[in-house]
Amino acid sequence: MFRYYLLKALRNKNYLFWCMIFPLVIMLCMNAAFGNIYDAENRIDPKKTVVICESDSYFATHFAELINEFAKEASEQKFFELVNADSAGKGKELLLDSSAEILFIATEDDIEVYLSEDHSITSGIIAKSVVDRYKTSFLLLNDLYENAENVPDDAFEEIGKDLEKKLTYTVQEKGIFSNSPNPYTWYFFSTLVMGMFFNAMTGVNLVSDLKADVSGEAMRLSVSPAKKGRMIFYAFIARLIPSLMITFIHLSIMKFGFKIPLGSDPLRLIIFVTVANIFSICFGVICGVIFKGTLVSRENKTTAVLMTSVFISGEMVAELPGIIEKNIPLLNDINPATVMNMALYRLAMYNNTYDFYLNMIKLIAASVIFLTYGAVILRREKYASV
Repeated sequence: MFRYYLLKALRNKNYLFWCMIFPLVIMLCMNAAFGNIYDAENRIDPKKTVVICESDSYFATHFAELINEFAKEASEQKFFELVNADSAGKGKELLLDSSAEILFIATEDDIEVYLSEDHSITSGIIAKSVVDRYKTSFLLLNDLYENAENVPDDAFEEIGKDLEKKLTYTVQEKGIFSNSPNPYTWYFFSTLVMGMFFNAMTGVNLVSDLKADVSGEAMRLSVSPAKKGRMIFYAFIARLIPSLMITFIHLSIMKFGFKIPLGSDPLRLIIFVTVANIFSICFGVICGVIFKGTLVSRENKTTAVLMTSVFISGEMVAELPGIIEKNIPLLNDINPATVMNMALYRLAMYNNTYDFYLNMIKLIAASVIFLTYGAVILRREKYASV
């Protein structure tokens, strides 16, 4: 029985096209069109910056030294390109004629920030992050020096290291929904999810194989001595295995062919792929049970639901989940494609695992409910005539 269902799935040309070929074609087109626009490491262009010290206090001079470190060519991430100016007035003139984007004026105990009229969002984020973090760290260490003994000599150097980590995180990861992620990687992630979500069609076919009022094959199976529970299990596993293989093929091409970052935790990636594919098939099962009509009718209705979910998740417009989060956040929480997209994005881009596992729990809970309900319906239905 298992071998029969497995061969049937592998010989389904529509399934192979929509779940494997179609996502790959989209990825190839995106790579050809936009592959050179975005750097795979999410590096930013250094921002033209002026630093003016109006005091010789340690607060001001150390801030200037910190900005100089961020402007060095040898630094891991060069955030600033320094522009020379001998006074605050000259620095403001450079902002007015767009020769610089950021002006820092360091006084005895404060830092003023000025931005050019046409400054980028990234420049604003960098400037605010640097100043806020530096002030906080400096005040803490200054208090430490005044009220404690045996403070390490390199304590202030740690400000720079900590600030660089914080700044990199802030610039590269602006938030889950309020700001759009890199569209290049986002569209790859959402295309992969779309391919997995199309596995729901195999769930609809599973219902067709076992529901006697949908297909002749199901009629014959319904009067056979084989147990329905075992048939459901074999039919499900036979569809899950090819789905997992296809997804891992996509992931391999994304990582090694298109250089898309997939995180550094293979175990969590395996968990994501397994849970997402199981959920997709279970989603197809519930659609196949709830929708009425012929197999084609049920497939068409399920496709409409899938495409709506995929569109809302940002497959065509990366900003859409952010707009929805600001106005109808519940829609993002219950939209399957969005939940899977954000789980993958968090897996690939974030060190915090809480949100990733929260999304996994959502998908697992929904899978259990969908499959349990579908199995109950398929096992208990009786037919007066077959």
